[in-house]
Amino acid sequence: MALPAYIDDLNTWKEKFTYFQQIPVRFSETDAFGHVNNTVAFVYFEQARISYFMELGLMDDWQKESTIVVTADLQCDYVRQVKFGETLHVGVRVAHVGRSSIDVHYMIENDDRDLCMIGRGRIVQVNKETGKSQEWTDTMRNKFTQFSPA
Repeated sequence: MALPAYIDDLNTWKEKFTYFQQIPVRFSETDAFGHVNNTVAFVYFEQARISYFMELGLMDDWQKESTIVVTADLQCDYVRQVKFGETLHVGVRVAHVGRSSIDVHYMIENDDRDLCMIGRGRIVQVNKETGKSQEWTDTMRNKFTQFSPA
């Protein structure tokens, strides 16, 4: 398997994940070919990312603040087919914290710990009124690194 440019060594990359969410594959997420539709990976990424942010206490912060977070880009590499009835383990970690953005990595494995999907995306904090990027607070920066070792 050819690795994406953001992964130097697969085993080292996988070891950096400390936050996981289990997601059962629903029948409605499969397509006519019997496997999970290619668009569903992004739903799994989002579900795990939101749970991760909730765990960090960031969702409450954003709902009270003058900022929101938006997805600037998102990509997925499909490694193995996934079918209805499987339980997936979706890992999320913040790989890099920038001035107003974070680079988030995702890893999806099945119950046998076979790698199924890998991905990354950039999330940007934006001021609700101006629509322009806004710098993270020190508190937010600390929360991002709480579960994500460098």
